[in-house]
Amino acid sequence: MSEAIDPRRRWGLLAAVVVVGVAVDQITKQLAELHLRGRGLVSVVDGFFELRYARNPGAFFSLGADLDPSIRRVVFVAASLAATVLIGRLYAKAERGQVALRWALMLLLAGALGNLVDRVLWGEVIDFVHMYWRGVFDWATFNVADALIVAGLGLLVVDLFRSREGNGAATPTEPTTEGST
Repeated sequence: MSEAIDPRRRWGLLAAVVVVGVAVDQITKQLAELHLRGRGLVSVVDGFFELRYARNPGAFFSLGADLDPSIRRVVFVAASLAATVLIGRLYAKAERGQVALRWALMLLLAGALGNLVDRVLWGEVIDFVHMYWRGVFDWATFNVADALIVAGLGLLVVDLFRSREGNGAATPTEPTTEGST
């Protein structure tokens, strides 16, 4: 078993990453509200990246946007709170060698809480970043919290492959039979 991580450092790092992530998310959403609402598209890199103000009542890729607003708010807030508890429990159990997993969970939590703030306050999420490529690729409009979630999911995939290969992540120990062929 891996050497234990000092709990103050473990939870202090989690708190710092989450506070910074949520703060950057909320500040950029307020800037979008102030400077992009009603303005239309603002091209940043022509043919690839633009800013556009959007309110998303649904989840990722607007899933659930057609639910009744009162039901949608309760479902999404409850799902976010359940995810927060699950992430916290997984983070508490992560071992020292599971660096990718711990960072994944910190980013996922920051993203989930960033969007949770919007859902509690407005019942929907502010999105403002749009990436596309000349009609070939057109990604959904998103925000910093969504980017944190995607980065966290990417690190979960890294952790999954590392744990399967036994490179730096804790893997479950399977019982072995000594002397068997």
